[in-house]
Amino acid sequence: MANSNAKMQMQQEFLREAMQSLGLTRAAFATRISVSEKTLNKWMAPVDTSDYRNMPEVVWAYVREILIWDANKS
Repeated sequence: MANSNAKMQMQQEFLREAMQSLGLTRAAFATRISVSEKTLNKWMAPVDTSDYRNMPEVVWAYVREILIWDANKS
């Protein structure tokens, strides 16, 4: 369970860092990754709440690609 909680926290940190790196608000980031703000909020919810949801692996990959593209465009 501790390993599971670590990944969940990592998910929240990954999303926060991606938003910060891209300079986007939560709403703008949700639009950028083609999900609703409600879905993004569920991925960023505290682990111990009923709102929390795991982010699909395809989204991890998509956000990583966006970050790489953004880093390479400058």
